[in-house]
Amino acid sequence: MVKKILKIISYTLVGIIAFALILSFVLWAVIPVYNFPEEQKFSGDKFYNPYKDYDNAHYYRANFHGHSRLTGGLTNGKDNSLEDVFKAYHDLKYGYATVSNYHHITPKSFYGFPLIPAQEYGVNIFKTHLLLVGSTRKEYYDQPLLQDANTIQFRINMVKPHTKIVTLAHPAFLNGIEVEHMKKLTGYDLMEVVNTFAHSVSHWDTALTSGRPAFLLASDDTHNVFINTDIGRNITMIPLEPSKYELLYDTLKQGSVYGITVPHAIAMLNRDEKLKVLESHPQLLSLQVDDEGLINIKLNRKVDKITFTSDNGKEKASFENIDNASYKFNADESYLRATAYFDNGSIAYFNPVIRTSDGLKPNMPEIHINYPLTIIKYLFSIILAACIIYGLWYMTMKRKRK
Repeated sequence: MVKKILKIISYTLVGIIAFALILSFVLWAVIPVYNFPEEQKFSGDKFYNPYKDYDNAHYYRANFHGHSRLTGGLTNGKDNSLEDVFKAYHDLKYGYATVSNYHHITPKSFYGFPLIPAQEYGVNIFKTHLLLVGSTRKEYYDQPLLQDANTIQFRINMVKPHTKIVTLAHPAFLNGIEVEHMKKLTGYDLMEVVNTFAHSVSHWDTALTSGRPAFLLASDDTHNVFINTDIGRNITMIPLEPSKYELLYDTLKQGSVYGITVPHAIAMLNRDEKLKVLESHPQLLSLQVDDEGLINIKLNRKVDKITFTSDNGKEKASFENIDNASYKFNADESYLRATAYFDNGSIAYFNPVIRTSDGLKPNMPEIHINYPLTIIKYLFSIILAACIIYGLWYMTMKRKRK
């Protein structure tokens, strides 16, 4: 009896594995091969500054990545109800919050938050996910095993017509998106540079160095709002009143936001204590660049350190115990971004000022299908599938003859 049960279990496992491999092969086979745009640094004698129009602006806290209980708890939203998530961010006096369940668009909001329809998209073992903000269609198609650059690019292209913002979610988590892929991928809008599960600063600098105008998002990626460390940990700061939320998507795309991440000692505070800390954080007053490429950043009080970083993530300058700092572009620097280190261990990341020829935000490089290689791939897939089917048929017939 035991042998029979073990036999059934083994056959079942083999069947599941075989099905997964076949499904992965089929889904891989239909993905085209792309001609990825070459790495090309930003260039020009003018500068795109995402903070140009926001001197002395008031910034509102925001979180666009969080989960509630769904499908009977099948997804990892623990015991959060939809309302619980919004209440948590209401308690922390956020201006914006939403729920981005897996393949499920936010149905409604609570506590006066504007409704921002979002979803997290991805069904694969490496957590290669996309966060879709302003989403209008549920997304399901994915490759469960192989997430190469072609697959990720195909998914970006597929969802782009149906969402306002395509965000690369936690790229460094489980190495879901390899750093080298950032030299190829294009067409997305934002990157979760700061996420509770992984910080992806190296991915960010690689994309920027390769000429991809990738702007940041900072996200809690909360799964249980009843755990203090799940909320108010990674914050996107937005210079836009919630009453004007219809401008939110453009503001995010322009890069006029910055991100704050707090250390574990602050993350573990209860909501009342954490709120006091968040409201005491230094805030951005101004980040400007003149025609000669001199950047100046001003905060409303002193911080431990302000640094400027450029191509390949190389730190170019550092200033300590200061509330403002300046640095001038060198000829070989295609972008510069500032980082502020607060005295309580929190860190603020600011979007880059980018070289351009016209002062406008650069576009993501265009992507094109490599049709000859795609046709070869399709033919190879058909031949391989035919060989596998014939092999299975041959083995079955051979057994029957015995």
